[in-house]
Amino acid sequence: MKPDRRFLERCFLCIALIAILLQGSMTCAAVPLQKKDGKKTAIEPPKTTTTAHPAATPAAAATAPAAKAMDAAPQVGAEPARPAKSIWSLEVSPYAVLGSGRPGKTAADFDKPDGVAFLKNGWLLATDAKNHRIQVWDVQAKTHLGEFGHGVFGGEVVDIAVTPDDKVLVTDQILNLAYLFEPPAPGARDEKGKPLGPTNFQFKGTRFGEQGFDKLGGIGVDSRGRVYLVDAHLNEVRRFASDFKVDPSFKFERARADGSTYLHGCEGIAFDETQGNLFIASEKDSVIQVFDLETGAYKKRLIGKLLGADTQPLGTAIFSGAIEGLAIAGNQLLAVDESVGQIQMFDLTRPDVFNADLASFSSRPRKTSGYRGFFGHPPLVNFEDKTNVALQQRVKDGAIIPGQANPPGYFCSPDAIASHTDSVTGETFIAIADQCNYRIAVYRWSDVGRAIDAAGVVAAGGAPKTGAGKPAAAEKPSSRGGGGKKKKGKK
Repeated sequence: MKPDRRFLERCFLCIALIAILLQGSMTCAAVPLQKKDGKKTAIEPPKTTTTAHPAATPAAAATAPAAKAMDAAPQVGAEPARPAKSIWSLEVSPYAVLGSGRPGKTAADFDKPDGVAFLKNGWLLATDAKNHRIQVWDVQAKTHLGEFGHGVFGGEVVDIAVTPDDKVLVTDQILNLAYLFEPPAPGARDEKGKPLGPTNFQFKGTRFGEQGFDKLGGIGVDSRGRVYLVDAHLNEVRRFASDFKVDPSFKFERARADGSTYLHGCEGIAFDETQGNLFIASEKDSVIQVFDLETGAYKKRLIGKLLGADTQPLGTAIFSGAIEGLAIAGNQLLAVDESVGQIQMFDLTRPDVFNADLASFSSRPRKTSGYRGFFGHPPLVNFEDKTNVALQQRVKDGAIIPGQANPPGYFCSPDAIASHTDSVTGETFIAIADQCNYRIAVYRWSDVGRAIDAAGVVAAGGAPKTGAGKPAAAEKPSSRGGGGKKKKGKK
């Protein structure tokens, strides 16, 4: 009996396909995929300048084991289709990527980055939660300068803020207190007689542990040295004077007349001192609530939705989920939209920025809108998924490097954000904790400004002009706050 011709053809086809796949797995680097028109196509990683560590460079493509792990992981790809929102997307590549992109304990590693804040000289401080340390980076030189805090932290460090005289406060959401560090005095030495370097900040005790916080996370410091602390469980903000004593003049308006609170899960914090606005991210509502910076009174303003007659948020949300860190660059409010890896931008010089939802902005001329759009992408591989035990084990074993599987700008659970304007060049640098990719992404406002102009958005008000990278003269970006963020786990 003769073999069936079609059966033989199918056998040969299967053998050929297997051979091609085997050859590709041995000789080709894994290429991340994205969905386009229902089909998977290769995505070209954004071009960026990174640190010298090889694991952080986008040129170091994912390895074959990484490709296998990616197959086992949820392929996040793009955010579910929201045509009204997609038109606001801006393509901006990071200026630098700090960290190896994998969990570890060496100087180049994070495990994991949480809070970020800048010193007066532009050095970046980043909390390294599981390594119980604070890392110090020069974002312009893209180099690791040092670290401090070993043997000090007892719980789970979250956010970080810097006072006008460069004292550093680090919050602990388990012990509900803050750790205080001061810069080393000139000529100071450690207990062994070794000279202290500029990154050897000295521990000066804890603060606020007696204040009855339930989940202390977000922290910010204004230009007068007053400290603002955000409690995610109590849904309130408290202010302390520069000597860390309770400020009795600040009476935060926590709830409406019916007892419902304005905030529901909160840590992100930012200030607009020129206009006297205190911005607090209400994570579960997907909005940013606005309070009076001096008194704490609710201003009946929010960002991200409409404001109902009963002051409840309503309408089509701009944000896709929980809002993490907040920061101000020039007169632009930047907010981390965690679930989709996007940085949302709002022009604070425009009155229509408040009490408006996505549909409201879609009906207005783009170049005069208070909503500026967003940059950043969701991860190609979701390393935040703790239910994928196989994937988490491969990351732990070093078989897959998250920072290679997700190119720079493809955020995985981004958290805190902070900005700083260099006094010499006028460039504004924006640092974002890319938590589950174990790195910090740094952007330049001049690059963001060019993307805004290219999209037809006129840099109105205080937005820097294209190529200049300079914020408005009326207000410098806040470099004091940690930007506020949410920590995973305890709620």
